[in-house]
Amino acid sequence: MVSFLQVKDMSGILICDNAKVTRIDMSDEQTSVPDQTPKPEVLTVTGVSAASSTDQGGTEIASRPVTPTRRVAYRPSHKATFIGLGVISAILVVNIVIIMLVMRNQTAVETATAKNGVTISTDTLDKLGVSRNPLGASGTELIVGPKATFKSDVQVAGQLQVAGQFTLNSKLNAADASFTKLQAGDAQVQQLNVNGDGTVSSLSLRKDLQVAGTTRLQGALTVNQLTTINNNMNVAGNLSIGGTLSVRNFQITNFTIAGHLISSGSAPYVVSGGAVGSNGTVAISGNDTTGTISVNTGVGAGNGLLASVSFSARYASTPHIVVSSIGHSVPGLYISNRTSAGFTINVDGAMSPGGYAFDYVVVE
Repeated sequence: MVSFLQVKDMSGILICDNAKVTRIDMSDEQTSVPDQTPKPEVLTVTGVSAASSTDQGGTEIASRPVTPTRRVAYRPSHKATFIGLGVISAILVVNIVIIMLVMRNQTAVETATAKNGVTISTDTLDKLGVSRNPLGASGTELIVGPKATFKSDVQVAGQLQVAGQFTLNSKLNAADASFTKLQAGDAQVQQLNVNGDGTVSSLSLRKDLQVAGTTRLQGALTVNQLTTINNNMNVAGNLSIGGTLSVRNFQITNFTIAGHLISSGSAPYVVSGGAVGSNGTVAISGNDTTGTISVNTGVGAGNGLLASVSFSARYASTPHIVVSSIGHSVPGLYISNRTSAGFTINVDGAMSPGGYAFDYVVVE
């Protein structure tokens, strides 16, 4: 602070005391001081810069005092203090609410994860020694205690051993599978090779069945469709056929028929001969094995060819033929021209007009 400042010039004296300026005018007598009077000494104020000017005589004159800069300390009122404390408290409350919501959401996510499954992060797998490289011998063992559910594909490079029960709800695709004991409820197998014994309670085949070795059927065999046997068939027990038995070559050592022997087939072709006389007719009913020939003789019936029979299908060789008359005997009845294609019936004596019938049996 400035305590005292005195400036003297030709017209008077300026006295500055604590920023207050006082001028003292000097009389003319006082101004007429000889030139030998020393020049006034200029006093400076330490720490204060004042604006000054210089007159024509070179004397510095203080034009105005300089007010020192004062630092003002702000003192808030009680109302402003309370408002600031309230704003800070509101910010703290909002932060607490946000932290509680985040913790609650994290707790819900952890609870849902614990119910639905366990998610293992990459860091956890790295700590367990399980790498994400291609499968191979890593030298580590991963033991999963609780139930584990894999939502995507699982690839096993080595052997898979299941100590408990293995339940498969979908399809099983295996290029090469070996089973010591296999129980399957509904299995679709494109190709099945069984080297050892196999026991099947119920087997349904929708396509071909090829058996290279011996097939033994201990129970009943029911075949709903056509059965074709290209080679020999040996039946040690009884053979019961409920329908029709069609056999091209039938060879039996001992043949016993408990019922009737019925033959079937197309009827042969018959032509009358000259022994039937004028307006005589012949007809045939039956097949190549057995049948009946009906003859109606006309006027002028005589001896000779009575009827000529041609089989609907040729025999492999000349068969054995038996012909007998029905009702009464015909003298001189005989068979001639017996071949694999047919036979003829002849008489030696003349037949009286009327109707006649003859049965025939053909066996090769």
